Amino acid sequence: MIDFSVLEIIALLALAFTTSWILTGIMRKVAIKLDITDRPDESRKQQKEPIPYFGGLGIMISLVLLVTSGVFVLDLSPELQQDIFYLFIPAVILGLIGLWDDIKNLSPQFRLMIQILMGLAGSLTITFGSTTGSITGNATLDLLISIFWIVGITNAVNFFDNMDGGAAIACFITSLGFSAYGFLTGQPYIGIFGLLLLGVLAGFFIWNRRPARIYMGDSGALFLGMLLATIAVRIDPVADSRLVSFAIPILFLALPILDTTVVVINRLRNGRSPMQGGRDHLSHRLASIGIRHRIVLVRFAVIAALFQIPIFLTLFTSSALELAMIVIGLLTFLHLFFRFIRIPVHYSD
Repeated sequence: MIDFSVLEIIALLALAFTTSWILTGIMRKVAIKLDITDRPDESRKQQKEPIPYFGGLGIMISLVLLVTSGVFVLDLSPELQQDIFYLFIPAVILGLIGLWDDIKNLSPQFRLMIQILMGLAGSLTITFGSTTGSITGNATLDLLISIFWIVGITNAVNFFDNMDGGAAIACFITSLGFSAYGFLTGQPYIGIFGLLLLGVLAGFFIWNRRPARIYMGDSGALFLGMLLATIAVRIDPVADSRLVSFAIPILFLALPILDTTVVVINRLRNGRSPMQGGRDHLSHRLASIGIRHRIVLVRFAVIAALFQIPIFLTLFTSSALELAMIVIGLLTFLHLFFRFIRIPVHYSD
């Protein structure tokens, strides 16, 4: 067991924040020098001037440096070191593919193929590794569900990266939930990952808040999506019901799942490809009814936190009540889905 005092937790957060803040600033200068920027157009990209990418590279390098340093400093078992290695390698590879996409604009088919391959790699370690139990009791079905989950969440986080600070806020609240749940349930492995992610995302947010001075790009969104999806299912749920255990990762990442669900269903309903761009995400819908950018971010943070409340209530209730808590969380999801999908949107290609 790895125990941390309050002062050590604050020090870790400060170290993660400072590392990310410095490296993101460096990556911004590099991107500007290499002219790797997101340029405005007349449809979806309406910023006033080109915004440099490479924010995701700052996130990725910061987290890898921090975790690698921790592996050397802390007295971790060989099994835990191996688990950390298996957790990071697919996420880093996917982040580098995202970086390539930011520079060269790869085809959607190639990106999806790589995501499936990395999802398979992550799923194999999840299904047959030592850090999580079986979802269904059947290894083959577990593997297929894990691949679908990883690819789906990776794309959901990428979809959600459509406004200044939006994806950073969503991932920050998820990381906060991971950290709290990990420490409360005696899973320091999860708690520390969540803690480091908190600091790294906070450091990045300083540069990404409106008006954004750097974007995370596909490199950051794919890296974070893969990492969060994998960590979520490595959590050992403290629950009596398999249904509750299955729902906990979904509620941790319910906000980007909600955005993707609304967008995909609405586009299919209107005869459009789900992969085709448009100003029809949750952020665009809230902006269309006159809600200011800062308030949109606050609402996203509140919604993401609300989804997590039932998760933590299950820690202090009976088996019957814990199922009721999860049902409340899922009903909240449905309520918000119908609220958002009724807001009119404007499509732009």
